[in-house]
Amino acid sequence: MAARQDQGLQIALIVFVFLFVVFAAMSYLFYKSSSDAKANVADLQKQMQEKSASESKAKEENGKFRQLMGFGEVDSAEEVEKTFGDDIKKYGGDPSSGSYRTVLDAVFKAKEETEGRESAAKEQIKGLKESLLAVEGAKEKQVVEFQSEMKKAQEDAAGERNRFEHDRKGLEDTKKQLLANLETQRTTYEGQAADKDAKIKELDDKLGKSEHAKQNLLAEVSKSSDTFEVADGRVSLANQDGTVWINLGSADSLRRQITFSVFDADQHDAAKATKKGSLEVTKVLGDHLAEARVTDDDAKNPILAGDQIYSQVWHRGKKLHFALNGVIDVNGDGHSDLQMVRDLVELNGGVVDAYLGEDGKVNGEITVNTRYLVMGKFPESATQTGMQKGWQEMIDAGKTNGVEVIKLDKFLNQIGYAPKDRTVQMGAAAQHDDFVPGPETGESTSAAKTGTGNFRPRSPVRIPIGM
Repeated sequence: MAARQDQGLQIALIVFVFLFVVFAAMSYLFYKSSSDAKANVADLQKQMQEKSASESKAKEENGKFRQLMGFGEVDSAEEVEKTFGDDIKKYGGDPSSGSYRTVLDAVFKAKEETEGRESAAKEQIKGLKESLLAVEGAKEKQVVEFQSEMKKAQEDAAGERNRFEHDRKGLEDTKKQLLANLETQRTTYEGQAADKDAKIKELDDKLGKSEHAKQNLLAEVSKSSDTFEVADGRVSLANQDGTVWINLGSADSLRRQITFSVFDADQHDAAKATKKGSLEVTKVLGDHLAEARVTDDDAKNPILAGDQIYSQVWHRGKKLHFALNGVIDVNGDGHSDLQMVRDLVELNGGVVDAYLGEDGKVNGEITVNTRYLVMGKFPESATQTGMQKGWQEMIDAGKTNGVEVIKLDKFLNQIGYAPKDRTVQMGAAAQHDDFVPGPETGESTSAAKTGTGNFRPRSPVRIPIGM
């Protein structure tokens, strides 16, 4: 029992001691906090006094600055900023600087520039005044010189006026004389013109009568049954294998490949004679001897010795001139054979003076030396309308020059050229393609194409004279 009581006292003592320590610690903390608070309060009061003094000083300085800048002490910051912005716009300066010093700098720079310009202007004015004085002096000198020259010019003008009056009087006298001469010449000219008109009328009458006589003569010639065309030669010897010899040779300017039409010996008008065949010269053997091959004949009326030969193109020792008009289509295939006929004329010793091109242009010129105007087909198709003007132009030129007109088929017939005959060039000029067998009949391909079964068309080749 006594032990239990001692233990309770010990616990109570411990609790008491613990509470005392806690109270003592709290008392110290309260005391410490109170002491620190008093010190803080004293510091704050001191800071407030210093701040109040600083604010008073700043307020005083702000008022002075406002006065220096021209603002009132009670002006608000918004009014100050607005006034600053207006001053920057008005006087110049950097708005971003927020200071009036930029305005002062800008004004100072402007003042310096103005003073510099003013100084330069003064110097310029001084120079101008000096120049003006020099100009005034020169002007006075020029005025004196001008007055002197004007006086001299007036004197010269008076002299020129007197000379002008004298020259004008002379010109008037000359004019009167010229008018008199002109009237005389006009009378003489009118008389000469009348005589000239009378002579022109007389010549026109003669020309008209001559033209009428020419037309009548041409009409009579065209109606005449005789053309007075004589044979160029005759057949001296004929062979049954189609080879003949004629009495023409190198002395007659004969060449290979010249063709002739053949007619009976008893016919005298070569142009009107009935053709019995044609032949082509193959060899010139002598001065008046040549070999030829028959290119067209009639078994019932064969070519014999003594038959006469004639060519519309070739003439002994002379070149005949021709003109080709219209569409030249020899074989009727629808393609132009103009070049072939031109070559044929030249091959036979003739000259083509003019021809109608496929573009409708007349190439060359028909003259009085043109022997025949060879007429092809009229260009009537839609693609040949451009040739019709040239067609008529060549006809008119032929009439003007009195050129005889002959149709193409008759022309070819009289020179011994047969468009339907197909021949193959022999000798060095031959080509192996001309003798290729056909697919079935064995005839040449050219014959197969033409359907004649004989030979291909002869292509005229220019042979030098003497061959």
